[in-house]
Amino acid sequence: MALDIGRRRLEREVRSARRQGRPTPVVAIVGGGLSGLATAMQLVRSGVRSFTVIEQSEGVGGTWRDNTYPGSACDVPSHLYSFSFFPKSDWTRRFAEQPEILSYAEQCVEEFRLEPHLRLGTTVEGATFDEDDGRWHLTLLAPEGPDELVADTVIFACGQLNRPYVPSLDGLEGFAGPRWHSAQWDHSVDLAGTRVGVVGSGASAIQFVPRVAAEAGEVTIYQRSPNYVGPKKDRAYRDRTRTLFERSTVVALAYRWWIYWTLEMRWLWFRKDSWAGRKLGEMFAKGIRADVVSARLPEATVVPDYPVGCKRVLISNDWYPALMRPTVTVTDVPIDHLEPDAVITADGERHPTDVLIFGTGFSTTDFLAHVPVTGENGATLAEAWKDGARAYLGTAVPGFPNCYLLYGPNTNLGHNSILFMVERQLNLILQAMALQARDLPAPAEEAHPPRVEVAEEAYRREDERTQRLMAGTAWVASCHSWYKVASGRVTNNWPTWTVRYWYDTLRLKPGDLGASRPGQHSSATRSPDALATVSDHGSSRPKRA
Repeated sequence: MALDIGRRRLEREVRSARRQGRPTPVVAIVGGGLSGLATAMQLVRSGVRSFTVIEQSEGVGGTWRDNTYPGSACDVPSHLYSFSFFPKSDWTRRFAEQPEILSYAEQCVEEFRLEPHLRLGTTVEGATFDEDDGRWHLTLLAPEGPDELVADTVIFACGQLNRPYVPSLDGLEGFAGPRWHSAQWDHSVDLAGTRVGVVGSGASAIQFVPRVAAEAGEVTIYQRSPNYVGPKKDRAYRDRTRTLFERSTVVALAYRWWIYWTLEMRWLWFRKDSWAGRKLGEMFAKGIRADVVSARLPEATVVPDYPVGCKRVLISNDWYPALMRPTVTVTDVPIDHLEPDAVITADGERHPTDVLIFGTGFSTTDFLAHVPVTGENGATLAEAWKDGARAYLGTAVPGFPNCYLLYGPNTNLGHNSILFMVERQLNLILQAMALQARDLPAPAEEAHPPRVEVAEEAYRREDERTQRLMAGTAWVASCHSWYKVASGRVTNNWPTWTVRYWYDTLRLKPGDLGASRPGQHSSATRSPDALATVSDHGSSRPKRA
């Protein structure tokens, strides 16, 4: 699954640079989740030591540090939810829970000695490509105050699920009880006997609602539309099974491959009007009508009216039992407004509420909206993405040299492990960085670092292909999902088999992503805002990453 071409190429160039007394690339990695850690680990394996991982939290782990809600767990089988170059074979469950995944992230830091490279509790407030020196200047807000970091390459590993979304509800600020988003769980609140309102019924809600319902006095779920929820074939591994995986690399690898191909075949569900998807939907509806639908749970609240895959397919063993509790109510009537102690729905019904929990997901389509990124000639990513985010294989955008994205546009999956996609992106990025490392000047030299960027034609071609393939998927059906922008363009998901992505990212195509060494650029080509980025933050001494 690896074919570690990128890592080997970069390692070869780094060795050559050291023999010749040349510098190696200075890299800024924005984000300390699994994607950012994977980047750091691969740089270490390549021999690059001049990198910094910038993380706004006080520890690594990203979404697995933030989402501590009851029942938080992965919906990808554990043995495929670790990196192929650093596999974890001693998982305790078939579907790992949040503490164990966070522990794996921390183990990555320890094993690869990443701690000296971490800048925790630090926010990136902007990133600007300086055409005078050909490098990226990142403005930071660190615990000790404003700062700047200068790097040859910047890699954004912020992910798609890092900014909790809370809808603007009339009267929200006046609600008197505790309220929080599932990614910001308030563990200090005792829910025993309380009346809890849950807004949303997506991937997080189906995990925490059963736990909340077992404790609270009443739970009312306000959902926009029901989900397809299949069984979760979870279990704790026996000691002898774990021992077998730990002692036999062959068995562990074979099991990992078996999981991958089992999940990969599920892509057949998500093709537009696919026979497999239709049959799955029919079987689901038949089973739910027989086992779940009742006067308390009308069909409209539990049986989707859209094709399988239009929204994320979920897995749970306790979601429907929780809904059938006499203390749990599900409504699809929209919320009109909030009162200090109640939720008022559009039909005028008043729902007394003590605690409000938002299971409303994340702002997923506004990629990097929280970090102003300015490239050549003062162009910004926000401008480039005004009609929806897009990138060459989810990784690079023209006009932003030596700048890469992980878990970027159109790399999310509905049927397999996102860590597979991250590894493939890194394979491409490391090959691009090898081009840069081949002719990297010392910081004191006047020459610019080589600019590695994607060609405009390749960028457009790949985007057109992605959207053409997307038209044949269930993602484009008429349902509301976090995969789409308002226009209906799907910006999040990869539109075909992951094997195709593996092939597309196997080797760098010189005509698509290449290096150049331009002459000195005039500062007049940049916008005044770009020129002011550093000074506005009071940084007087730029630091190399």
